[in-house]
Amino acid sequence: MERPKMIIHILSALDGKITGPFMEMPSVRTVSGEYGRIRSEYHGDAWLYGTVTTKEFTGYRRPVLDEAAGPVPEGDFVAEEHAELYYVSVDALGEIGWESGCFQKPGRPDAHVIEILTGQASASYRDYLRRHGVSYILAGEDSLDCKIACEKLYKLFGIKTVLICGGGTVNWTFLQQGMADEISLVLAPAADGNPDSVTVFEQSPMLPKSIPAEFQLKGVEQLDGDGVRLIYTVRKR
Repeated sequence: MERPKMIIHILSALDGKITGPFMEMPSVRTVSGEYGRIRSEYHGDAWLYGTVTTKEFTGYRRPVLDEAAGPVPEGDFVAEEHAELYYVSVDALGEIGWESGCFQKPGRPDAHVIEILTGQASASYRDYLRRHGVSYILAGEDSLDCKIACEKLYKLFGIKTVLICGGGTVNWTFLQQGMADEISLVLAPAADGNPDSVTVFEQSPMLPKSIPAEFQLKGVEQLDGDGVRLIYTVRKR
């Protein structure tokens, strides 16, 4: 199959947590800068995020749907196929309230938005995305099919390298479905300790079972701010 190279690039506390108050500590902010530098140096065509993370980025804005909208064409929708950078949003149910097809965040380059939907996303939501110039692809009927998603990102948009940047559920889902090639784990010199905080890998309730994963160490790098970067390749089953 032809698909992009998929790299999980994530910033974590020493106890594996990827969210929490520890993120605001001075040492973590320094390592976070290193994380951003590495992300840019990958020169990926797309950055991929899960639903929860994207909701945070978009201020938990809800889509305003037109339930009286006419029929929506079947299949995928490509609003822009030659963007310099894509923001890929995994949104199985169709919940993200986009204002336009351009993702903008201070300190980051603009990126065209691609939504990964399943058959559970309503026709009115697909109409909403079309009206706002947001591209979308359908990958799976009842749950996310990462293989289909990766194939379509390559075929429809020419994406060669994707950085999967969290959260924990989307990291684990792509890994479990055999669609992750490499792990770039940036460790900050801090810990969270909260048992309810999200970790690097979290199993989705939509997955019927979880199989342990193994990795092979590719490299170790010391970073500014007492951080460490671990690079692993994924051992194929």
